[in-house]
Amino acid sequence: MKKRVVSLMLVLSMALSLGACGKKDEVAEELPVEEDTATEEDQEAVEVVDESLAFFDQVSEDGRVRSYLTGEWVDAKYGRQRPVAVMIENTKAALPQYGIGNAGVIYECVVEGGITRMMAIFDDYTGLDQIGNVRSSRPYYVMYASEYDAIYMHAGGNPAAFELIDGGLVENLNALKLEGKKGSAATYRTGTSEHTLYTNSQGIDIGLEKMGYDMSLPSNYEPHFKFAANGNSLENGTDCQALQLYYYTNKPYWIYNEDDGLYYRYEFNQKQVDAISGKQLTAKNIILQNVDWFTYAGSQYLGYYLSNNTGTGKYITNGKMIDIVWSKDGDSSVTHYYDANTSEEIQLNVGTTWIQACQGAGEGNYTGDNQFYANKSDFSKAK
Repeated sequence: MKKRVVSLMLVLSMALSLGACGKKDEVAEELPVEEDTATEEDQEAVEVVDESLAFFDQVSEDGRVRSYLTGEWVDAKYGRQRPVAVMIENTKAALPQYGIGNAGVIYECVVEGGITRMMAIFDDYTGLDQIGNVRSSRPYYVMYASEYDAIYMHAGGNPAAFELIDGGLVENLNALKLEGKKGSAATYRTGTSEHTLYTNSQGIDIGLEKMGYDMSLPSNYEPHFKFAANGNSLENGTDCQALQLYYYTNKPYWIYNEDDGLYYRYEFNQKQVDAISGKQLTAKNIILQNVDWFTYAGSQYLGYYLSNNTGTGKYITNGKMIDIVWSKDGDSSVTHYYDANTSEEIQLNVGTTWIQACQGAGEGNYTGDNQFYANKSDFSKAK
């Protein structure tokens, strides 16, 4: 079945491919980025008990395991339990966000009014005094969270989202029903506006205990991603050192840093930073997932055709980019991403992954408005 789907999408990918990275005539100075290579050094320093074991079966000498989210070494308690997915606001009024830099996987989708919202997925969320702010749910985020068997934290949501939540697609922590005083409730407020609802490490544990959720992963748990044990250089990819997404409100873009092999995130014409660490957000892997979309009748709410569907996209890492195709068999089925040229499932590099949903066919196709740059010096904002 997968071979048939992939073959079909190969044709679509050839038709819809944006080709090699584009360029702009305006040339400007490269924007300096903060370097943080400690994580990579820590990974290299880990000694594995038995390197002959499969990637996720490996254990380090100090008892750590490979994270299902990032492939990095994490405490076995958190690396082998269900992750927690938190909805996070992304309007300018809500910046800076807290704790988002600790997430292993981040999803970003356009919601309504042109704004985007994020979902940060954590396996190890310990040591975070503030996470958020926490905002409301949308149905496509519920579907994405269910792919990881994650506990889903949100502050209310629209009717389509609650239809899935109440139908049991995920186990959830509704921040609006669990709020109270910091230190004794799952969520708390730092002010009176809608942008001031937060959680933290202690709060998540309080919510989990109150709801009585089992954090054990099922015996047949399928890790969402495959990781390249020795790295994936995308040798056959095209150069891509900068990209500008079409999202019209926050206008996010990424710039590659050759020194640490990471892409650095910007939005609202400024660095996007985590308020806890003060560091700029980075990604090792960026996946653009083009999804057909619609607007729910009689509302302003967007919907995305994720389940039982396929589409095209891009995989970007290490300064390179390839065309991909994706498929998702059902609401809670894992989305698989394939190299459009080889039909092989992509293998990610160890590190944080951002998945950017892009509006494809529907009431307007915006994927052609994404811009890719082979050399960041050709990107006018790299200054």
